[in-house]
Amino acid sequence: MAYLDIDNLHAVFLDDEALRTRHLQRQPCGSLQITSGRIVACDPLVQPERAAFMRTVGSRGAFPVDVLHDKGRHALAVLWLRERGDLRAADLRWEMALLDGESTQTLGDDEFFGYPVDAGVGCFMDTDAAAAMAERDKREAGNPDFISYYDDVLEPELGSANMADHYPLGAGSANNMLIFSSGWGDGNYPSFWALDAAGEPVALVTDFMTMEGGDARDEDDKRSDAYKASLWPEKMAALDALGAAAVNGDVAAIQPLLDTGLAGANEIIPSLGETALTSAIRMNQLDALRVLLGAVSGLPMPPQFYTVDEEESYLVYARRLKQPRVEGLIELLEKAQAPAAKPGFLKRLFS
Repeated sequence: MAYLDIDNLHAVFLDDEALRTRHLQRQPCGSLQITSGRIVACDPLVQPERAAFMRTVGSRGAFPVDVLHDKGRHALAVLWLRERGDLRAADLRWEMALLDGESTQTLGDDEFFGYPVDAGVGCFMDTDAAAAMAERDKREAGNPDFISYYDDVLEPELGSANMADHYPLGAGSANNMLIFSSGWGDGNYPSFWALDAAGEPVALVTDFMTMEGGDARDEDDKRSDAYKASLWPEKMAALDALGAAAVNGDVAAIQPLLDTGLAGANEIIPSLGETALTSAIRMNQLDALRVLLGAVSGLPMPPQFYTVDEEESYLVYARRLKQPRVEGLIELLEKAQAPAAKPGFLKRLFS
């Protein structure tokens, strides 16, 4: 079966709270001016002349475009041909957006037809916008100081958001293109029509394939979310307070917080992404570290960090920090880590 991640496509219909739980955010990109009804999805800097999709759109006017993103990566781009609030994902069927001559019957498992990206951006545009871009490019090429369409025209518009509502012939002209960075960057990306019961298109979605199953979380994210969900409000507040005390070296506040039993020296503090022990080491808070170590047996191994898979002891962590540790801190950790003699150890060793 050809590639189709239905859960990815359905994600464009989720509300903001449901998106948040999947580490996704919706961001409006602008409104696309549809003048011919022939829609193009492409990398406009590499293939602005790309053919329009075989299926046409009957409506004319301005239609909103959103991008769904996570951690700065655009996961999905959607052109809404009807109001999102009037649509139910369960009522729609999906069809790969194809060019003339393409057929899904020729595709193998997980194969697709999509547009190539070599400049790190994709777009939606009416095919009339391609002619406007060609006209602008020809006009700019006569300027001896003109470097490229990207450097001189698009880069200032894209800005830090990596999105642009670009009118090649200037604001107020008939045609525009909605441009956005493309997922992981260069690659090949498929688009899909959402069709209603009558077979009319209600949305066009490009899947940048940065996620699976409509969930942008990786395994670290899922573990982190599960941990936070296990904490009740009082414990979360106590952990936050202990982390702040460790960072600031507030020795007077640390022991009472430990005594409540709600916050442990070797528990991850979600707001910091580290334990109080780590915070004291990182911030060179020797006295705070001494109190925290008094609440644990020896020197424990840190729990699984949110985004670090390899195990690393507190002593190794302290030694690899670039800023020198305050005098006595490394020695304190070495002493805490020194293994206690186990009963019968020497007998076993020499027997």
